[in-house]
Amino acid sequence: MRFFKKILVTGGAGFIGSHVVRKMVLDYPHYLIVNLDKLTYAGNLNNLKDIENKENYIFSHLDINDEPELNQLFNQYQFDGVIHLAAESHVDR
Repeated sequence: MRFFKKILVTGGAGFIGSHVVRKMVLDYPHYLIVNLDKLTYAGNLNNLKDIENKENYIFSHLDINDEPELNQLFNQYQFDGVIHLAAESHVDR
């Protein structure tokens, strides 16, 4: 399938990111949504079970600090946009 846009979402397995990813995958079937997440304590792929087999969804288990791998991902998909939601915070401190 040819996609109109290719969007990268970082932190897409987290609480907010998973809602953004799901919304985009379901509302924009002609967009390819690539979900990049390191899957630390904050990420959970169970949040995305309902869309994991959608044609316009790809998960990439990657650390955004791994520059060579990140560059490879950008070269592979030539993203039209990035939604950056990857962050770790400790609100109890």
